[in-house]
Parts: sequence; structure tokens; C-alpha cells
Amino acid sequence: MPHPVFLERDFLAYEKHRQDDDEFNALRLSVRRKLKAIADTAKATAKELGYDTDSAAGLHHPYSFNNFRVSEQRAYLCRSKRERTKLKSFFGEALGQDANTHYIQTIIELSIDAEVLQVALRIHPQAWWDGENLKKQVGERGHMDEWVRMLRGLPAGFGMRMHDWRQVYWAGTATDQAMREYFAAYTPGNHWLHLVRELPREDVLGMGEAAADWAVTSMAALLPLYRFILWDPA
Repeated sequence: MPHPVFLERDFLAYEKHRQDDDEFNALRLSVRRKLKAIADTAKATAKELGYDTDSAAGLHHPYSFNNFRVSEQRAYLCRSKRERTKLKSFFGEALGQDANTHYIQTIIELSIDAEVLQVALRIHPQAWWDGENLKKQVGERGHMDEWVRMLRGLPAGFGMRMHDWRQVYWAGTATDQAMREYFAAYTPGNHWLHLVRELPREDVLGMGEAAADWAVTSMAALLPLYRFILWDPA
């Protein structure tokens, strides 16, 4: 089955002056479907590799959840329904609703905006159970070594960022010292954790179907780090 191909107009739908324009909802829906199709391919790849995930996609129209502006479009892999239900049962009614959502999770995301196609592993600030699990693990020397080794094994171009901070910790040159610095500042419950790879618009347009292959390969490469992060209440 052919992969979706991104067109110039797909990027234009997310330029600032169009983000709140309902006339672009149909185009954004088309882009949403492309992203979801790629995420579904990544989900199938993950299953072949022994990872059980669900796929979902974000809103394509202005709404209260996106402050009535669609600045980017996204689709992503997250915990399976079975795993989310386990979290909900563990936390009970008060916290369980957060744990049972698709998006308050650790996710592997594919997104597009006016400038780039992006693949990212993200820990939501409210998914503190995963953030705390990761921070605890990397506090142990052997596990920090494993984390750094996985970062250095990623395809070129991945970088770790925290919340809206500018500093980038490049995965390919990651060190124990740099990661200790990162995790000393990282506070689950307050900060996003991002591990990001970007493909500029002009490259996406020139690659045709290969851009979707780039996305699936990038998403699959994040799976070992994704598993390392996830906290299991069992």
C-alpha cells in the first residue's frame, strides 16, 4: 500500500494567519488522515517488534482545547487500552481519569506545522508516573549507562529538550554528565520531556513517499526508550 505524500498545501494550512480559519478544516482533516495512516503503520511495526500500543490523532479544527488555533497537526502512539486501564485501576477514580487518556501519557508523536515534519518521544508533565520512573532509573549508574547508550544509538538528528527551554542535548553525543545535568533540572509534574527529530518542509516535499518511511523509521527507533520510560503498576 502506497505511503501518504505530503504536499506544499499541507504545510500552508498551519501558517499563523490560517490557524483559526475554519475554511482550512477540510485540508487539515486530510493531513490528519495522512498522519494517522503513518502512525498506524508505525503501530503495526511496533507490534511486530513486540510492543503493544494504540494510535490516536489530534484535533484538526479550532476548538477550546487548542485555544481555537490549529498550529500543528499530530498523530501518535501511546499505551494500549489494556495498559491504560491498569493505570486507571491502580490510581483509582481521582487520578485514574488522567491516566486513562491517550494524551496524558508518554507518547511517540508524528506532527506537522508550517515548517517541519517532526517525530518526538514526549512525556506529558501530568504523566508524572513515567517521569518519576525514568528519573529514578537514570539515578542508578547501570541504568544511566543504558539510557545514554540508547540515545547514542538513535538515527542522526535526535535531540533532547525540556519543556520550552532552548537548550538541546543531542542524542548522538550524549554523555552521562550531560544527562545528569538534564535530569537534575527535570521535574516530573512540571516539565515536558521531549526527544525530537525534525525534517524541514523542503526536504519532506522533495522526498515524496520516502518522508513517510523516514517517519516510521524514526518512530520505531524510539520504541526501546519508550519501553524504558513506561512505569508498570504491577
